[in-house]
This record gives sequence, structure tokens and C-alpha cells, in this order.
Amino acid sequence: MNREAYVTRTHAAAAAGVAPRTLEGWRRRGWKTPDGERRRLTTKQSRTHAGHVTYLLGDVLDAARDTALNPKNPGRESRVLVLG
Repeated sequence: MNREAYVTRTHAAAAAGVAPRTLEGWRRRGWKTPDGERRRLTTKQSRTHAGHVTYLLGDVLDAARDTALNPKNPGRESRVLVLG
């Protein structure tokens, strides 16, 4: 999996095992890393998809991992995160 690739919202959500709307939250509000740092998803406008936003896959996977490990995340117990 190329963490430096920019992918569509659908592909990013599938790779991270989250709903596509979760990506919008991470993009707007960000997420906290285990160190307490607030990060936001790296995005760019896609020229091939009518100006749709694409997401840096590595950031999406980091957000999913950090969110799953966050003890303050209310859905933590019900999620299983598989990293490849």
C-alpha cells in the first residue's frame, strides 16, 4: 500500500475501515495523536474527478490508528483496526 498516494474518499474510507463522513470530520476538525498533537488530513483538489478532494492515504491510516488507540474515543471497544 503506497502511503504517499492520494486516493478518493471512498478508497480512503475503505482502506481505513471507517465511514466516508468520518474523513470529513478528520479533515475539518482533525484528530489527536498519542502525543496529544492535533493533526488534519492532507488533501488536494483532484483535476481528474471534477475538482473532488483526494486524501493522502498515509494520513488517513494514521488517523484511523490514532483514533482507535485513543482511550477517550467512545467507539473504541467496538472497532477492530487491521493495519497492513
